Amino acid sequence: MKEWVRQHPYVALAVGYILLFVFVTGMWFAVRHDLTYALTTAFVWTLFYWLFAVVQVRRRRRTKVHLEGHGQIMVYLRYPDSRPGSLDSIWNQGIATLSPRTIQFQPAVYDTLEPSGRPTTIKIQELLPGRRKMNGKDRKYIPVYGLQAMTLMGDGGKVEIAAHPEALDKLGEVLGQ
Repeated sequence: MKEWVRQHPYVALAVGYILLFVFVTGMWFAVRHDLTYALTTAFVWTLFYWLFAVVQVRRRRRTKVHLEGHGQIMVYLRYPDSRPGSLDSIWNQGIATLSPRTIQFQPAVYDTLEPSGRPTTIKIQELLPGRRKMNGKDRKYIPVYGLQAMTLMGDGGKVEIAAHPEALDKLGEVLGQ
C-alpha cells in the first residue's frame, strides 16, 4: 500500500480527498441536519486541505528531482557514540553528495533544504550490514514517516544515516564500491 501511494501520489491524494469530503459532509449533516449547508461547508474545508496537500506533494517531488539531478539524496544523520546530550540522539537533516567511500554532508533546513552550516566530509571505512525501521523513539526530531536507518563506520567513529529505502539503496551502491 505504501509503495502504491509513493508511486501514485496524486491518485492517492484524490482518493483521500473524496473520503475526507464524505466524512466531513456526514459530520456536518449530523450536526446541522441541512444537506446544502453540510455539502457547502465540507467542500470549502476539504478544498483547503486538498490545496495544502497538493502544494506539499509538488514541493517534495520537485525537491527529489532536483537532488537526483545533482546526484544527491536527502538524509538524516547522527553520531550515536558522541557524548550524551550532544548529537548522540538528535538527527541532523541535510543533503548528502555521494562518491566512492565518501559522503559530503551539507546540513539543511526546511523542505526547501536551505543550507545551514558548513558541509562535512565523512570518509567511510565500512558499511555495517542490516537496516532497521525507524520507530517512535528513534524518529525523535524527524517529521517524515517510512524511513529506515543504517550504520556506517567512518574515520571519526560510528555514523547513523536515516533515509527512504530507495535513497539507502543508492547510498549502498555508491559507497560499497
